[in-house]
Amino acid sequence: MKDDNVLDIAKRRGFFWPSFEIYGSVGGFYTYGPLGALLKLRIEQMIRNHYVNNEGCLLIEAPLLSPEDPWVASGHVESFTDMTIECGKCGEPYRADHLLEEKTKKSTEGMSLTMIKGLIKKNDVRCPRCGGPLENVYDYNLMFKTFIGPGKNKIAADLRPETAQTTYMPFRRLFELGRKKLPLGVIQFGKSFRNEISPRQGLVRLREFSQAEAQFFLDPENKRKHSKFDLVKRKRLSVLTKHDQVRNKPGNALEASGLVRKKLTSEWIAYFLAVSVKLFEDMGIDGSRLRCRQHKDDERSFYSSDTWDVEYMSDSYGKIELVGIADRTDYDLKRHQEFSKQSMEVNIEGRRFVPHVVEIAYGIDRPVYSVIESCLRHDGDRTYFSFPPTVSPYQVAVFPLVKKDGLPKKAREIQKTLLDAGFYALYDEGFIGRLYYRQDEAGTPFCITYDYDSKKDNSVTIRKRDDQKQIRVRIKDIVNVIGDIISGRVKFEKAGKLLK
Repeated sequence: MKDDNVLDIAKRRGFFWPSFEIYGSVGGFYTYGPLGALLKLRIEQMIRNHYVNNEGCLLIEAPLLSPEDPWVASGHVESFTDMTIECGKCGEPYRADHLLEEKTKKSTEGMSLTMIKGLIKKNDVRCPRCGGPLENVYDYNLMFKTFIGPGKNKIAADLRPETAQTTYMPFRRLFELGRKKLPLGVIQFGKSFRNEISPRQGLVRLREFSQAEAQFFLDPENKRKHSKFDLVKRKRLSVLTKHDQVRNKPGNALEASGLVRKKLTSEWIAYFLAVSVKLFEDMGIDGSRLRCRQHKDDERSFYSSDTWDVEYMSDSYGKIELVGIADRTDYDLKRHQEFSKQSMEVNIEGRRFVPHVVEIAYGIDRPVYSVIESCLRHDGDRTYFSFPPTVSPYQVAVFPLVKKDGLPKKAREIQKTLLDAGFYALYDEGFIGRLYYRQDEAGTPFCITYDYDSKKDNSVTIRKRDDQKQIRVRIKDIVNVIGDIISGRVKFEKAGKLLK
């Protein structure tokens, strides 16, 4: 589904829109509306529930703003840069490598500033805005810089470009809280900030964005085997290895166990590739568009021994990285140990060492867009989002057939019953056909209508969004019925009397 169609519906139905619209907007900032905020919340909840409940991660929340010293230690002050080029005519800045890739359709991975500049000139790449000449290629640091406090004693500070470092810094305290055992998993959700050069991709490239980053601290002598790998070893994945990319091969499908058997990666990374793909599919992202891609040696960060991305193939933006999974070795903890002069060593059965880290770094905004694009459907004159109930902003909507004769009061009582039972339930009223259309575009899976017959037989009609089938169900059974059909325990057609 092309982006202009997705964005039009997203803005009209209140999923998201450019921020600061009345002042002309600023690139890289989007506001989530009523439906988008709930969709984003549900996606975050899916990730949080999995990692806290199923993986046993400790959940923390750290400040967004920090002194500059940690970012010197992490290397961000020195090397968190993008290649930038400016138009000599209008002054508009661009990602130099992105403009070159768009013009030549070839990767620029590993190219130096000099090489990029030469190829831009050779291929006559010009300013997309005014057609002017491009010049002055340079490295641009992406961090937002500020100060803490006023006056002469103010402290140089940065808005964090990732949540990972704010998880590494309190490692010693977390190790104590985790009963001094490894592996130790810690996850953090929150905002990060990158002063992107020229963000032009909606939710895909933001200057303020949400992350969910899990860090697993491991014993370096025991980090290839994962205790729960058997649970995912049969999960089939679309895989593009670094060798495939070097040889210009398309990649293939492999079970997670095949990645390990062929010595392409460790059980830890294969496990979380499978977990992540399953999570994305459960969110409603089209599984046939998901690919596990390994970073090539000249692309991978120097401190990582192995890095993979799960990518979504978008109609509008091409490949979108949804999660990065990396073996970061002991680089980060050792850097903070060196700069802070605080030991990051642990003592496990008489062995002293600095743990290694496997990181699973999710974006949140990109999965939100990918879910919306994957779930948008057109069926004749009807447009709807086929969100799974697990992420749909509202799981059920309740209507009175008309706005009189006591029907609204009874419909609101049913909504309250569903809310009290823990469902995301919405009340609305108006012309019934328009109400259905509105909830289809909101992606609400089920609509309940209280009508005149309901006053006689204490039953209501439930309509299913995707195929518009309807069943009749007794009001006293409504909580159990909705729970059964949302969970999949009972098929919709079998949950009540099917109406013709």
